[in-house]
Amino acid sequence: MNGSFFIQQYLDKGFELSDAQSEIDFAIEILFGYSAKDFILGKKLSEKEKNRLQEIIFERLEKKCPIQQLVGNAYFFGRKFYVTKDTLIPRPETEILIVEILKHIKNIDTPKILDIGSGTGCIPITLALENKNLLADSVDISEKAIEVAKKNSNLHKVENRVNFFKSDLFKNVNDSYNLIVSNPPYIPIKDKNTLQTEVKDFDPALALFAYDEQGIEFYERIINSASKYIEKNGFICFEIGINQSTIVTKLLYNNNFKNIEITKDLNNIDRVIIAQKT
Repeated sequence: MNGSFFIQQYLDKGFELSDAQSEIDFAIEILFGYSAKDFILGKKLSEKEKNRLQEIIFERLEKKCPIQQLVGNAYFFGRKFYVTKDTLIPRPETEILIVEILKHIKNIDTPKILDIGSGTGCIPITLALENKNLLADSVDISEKAIEVAKKNSNLHKVENRVNFFKSDLFKNVNDSYNLIVSNPPYIPIKDKNTLQTEVKDFDPALALFAYDEQGIEFYERIINSASKYIEKNGFICFEIGINQSTIVTKLLYNNNFKNIEITKDLNNIDRVIIAQKT
């Protein structure tokens, strides 16, 4: 079995060549530690490695399980994060959150943030790595997600600055912060069957779905309570879904937030909203 054999399996399932090559390269790097450069220099997979890769590709193509879950890792902001079926796979769109937050806290000497919905922990961990003075609390309702986040915190050596604990939103939160950030569940449950199999059948429902008509229940719950946990002139920042920016903007204005800014993703969709406490 050579590289073209693996790629052909993807092509037979309707994948574009570039996507097939990207997934195979990613799997080989994570599973065996080999880069594309290694193969240019003459590296070849052993029979054992080929068989393992074939097992992964079979699961990926036949069951449509995301490649990141199969190899147990995903990349976010250029760094590797451990993932499981209990955590949302980090998306490139969420990196916009990081960029916007870093911009808004750059003049704070020791920024303290609260992340609601830890998942893999990629948001607070990345912020801590990008800002060496930042301190973060991060909460999740899922104990299994918190276990994953703590593992990633140890992996990236920020466990002394990022604290993960179980909480249903603010229930166990007792501090105040310069910024609150959340990438909450925002897909209306009625839209579940419109999603790719890789998302609806493998990402945790807890991290995906809201159970109201417009998918805004978590924005509403967080915004309605957030002011008491944000210091004066502090910020609140969300990732948002399609057609949600107008509704979330109204919620923020109604709760006395100002200087509302919206950032679009590469598909020109409103993706991140940030506002300041009055």
